Amino acid sequence: MKSFRKTQRIATLALISGTLLWSSASFAHCDSMDGPVIGDARTALNEQSLKPVLKWIGPADEKDLAAAFNDTLEVRKGNPRARELADKYFFETLVRLHRATEGAPYTGLKPAGSASAAAKAADKALAEGNVDVLARKLGEKVTGFVTKQFHETMQGVNAESVSDGRQFVDNYVRYVHSIEEIHNIVAGAHDEH
Repeated sequence: MKSFRKTQRIATLALISGTLLWSSASFAHCDSMDGPVIGDARTALNEQSLKPVLKWIGPADEKDLAAAFNDTLEVRKGNPRARELADKYFFETLVRLHRATEGAPYTGLKPAGSASAAAKAADKALAEGNVDVLARKLGEKVTGFVTKQFHETMQGVNAESVSDGRQFVDNYVRYVHSIEEIHNIVAGAHDEH
């Protein structure tokens, strides 16, 4: 039951953060070539300093990242193709270590433009120093989602057939679990990342 509950929570979070909020099929962000992790990695390589990327990993991984960084700087001195491959090696190492700090598997680097619309909007709000548009849009989407779930569930409250009753239960479970997850997110009582 606990495993089912966790699976249900993860599915609901994915629904809310992706298809619910901006209808984007992609959830990549930290592993996107135009995401903030790779942006900081490019800065680190250009400045020849690990400082811009250390925030993305845990202290236990600094030694591994430093070794990859030093190897990358050395190989970058070669031809343009060697530089490109060395940079990719550093990006992959950094993202892999970062994903591990999140408890998430490394699934490779994603192309530029692959980040979800929700992640892009969150980054845009930070870049602009203003969250008002993002908060309003999230509020509208959550309100629409909750209202839709509520009405779908209400249609079966007085179900007379077993088939209709089962449909009600499916809608009810989805509705209640979604409300719980939204509440947990807002209350700060959800799983990280």
